[in-house]
Amino acid sequence: MSRHLTLSIVSTVPYSNLNRDDSGTPKRATIGGSLRALHSSQSIKRGIRVAYENASLDYSVRSGSLVNEVVAKALELQPEADEKALTKEAKKIIGALTKGAEKETEGGSDRSSWLSEEELTTAAYTALGRTDETFIEDGRTGSLAIAAFGRMFANAPTKNTEAALSVSPGVTTHPATIETDYFSTVDDIKERNGDSGATFLGVAQYTNGVFYRTVSIDREQLKKSWAGFGQEDSKENLRQLITAILYGMPRGKENSTAPYVQPALVLAEEQQYRTAYDFETPVQNGAEGGYLGATIDELAQQYAAARRFDPDNFGPVESLTGTYTNLDGKFGDLKAVSRKEFVENIVEWICQ
Repeated sequence: MSRHLTLSIVSTVPYSNLNRDDSGTPKRATIGGSLRALHSSQSIKRGIRVAYENASLDYSVRSGSLVNEVVAKALELQPEADEKALTKEAKKIIGALTKGAEKETEGGSDRSSWLSEEELTTAAYTALGRTDETFIEDGRTGSLAIAAFGRMFANAPTKNTEAALSVSPGVTTHPATIETDYFSTVDDIKERNGDSGATFLGVAQYTNGVFYRTVSIDREQLKKSWAGFGQEDSKENLRQLITAILYGMPRGKENSTAPYVQPALVLAEEQQYRTAYDFETPVQNGAEGGYLGATIDELAQQYAAARRFDPDNFGPVESLTGTYTNLDGKFGDLKAVSRKEFVENIVEWICQ
């Protein structure tokens, strides 16, 4: 039985700009000689983390202002404490982990660190002098999000947490275009007075397409990095994480486009060596338009080719779900199951 399981996720993302560069243009890459729209792995991980933490209430804080966060937490615990003394102690605590904390101002440091709520609370108790216990275990954390995506402490490498999940960028399986939208801001008073003209004129850029991305789970690393295994709510947290992987997306300009979609396909495969599929050759749209059917057909062909090449790389655990209507029989003998059953299959595999 392998320690790795890879999720291949295909989603049709409508007109949006979920992940943009410094000029405001949707991120893109040239692959196979054609321009593709791209969602960076960092933006996808952020989307997954936020979705997971909002659902599970297993919160963490990643910031360059953790000194201020520790002080605020300490003052909640002991309002009469001296804030200057707490700040001095908090800088020592966070400075032992990362560079720049000793220079942190009200605006924060230019170096981010990532702590769970439990770790922040313990750090606050330490700043108050009410405990001297080490508030971060070597290589472990009680936050499932941190265990999943990993963290690094420049000044305390033994406290680093190795990521248990590998997350690819999301890339369209076909050539993509960048569309320009001209917009104006209506001035209510001008309109009321019958005057012409807008308060602001501008342009924004958007794209759309069928995106393919992967998330690979290292079960053994997750058990090393996450201190929550075996606790009463550990399976429920894992369910929330897997669900967040399915739904979690980048969040740029989401209030302007509301591009919230369910995945068309999610394929889980147990693997000895972690592998994904590729769309170096862009798929062509079907006779009736659209790229989704062609994308799933191409993925099914690569699924079969991978097993012809090395059948021993794939373990017995597989599962398939998604909103696409013709999934049954496309991937070996797999039949599509509900999201709930799919998530349960993955959680059971992790806990073995």
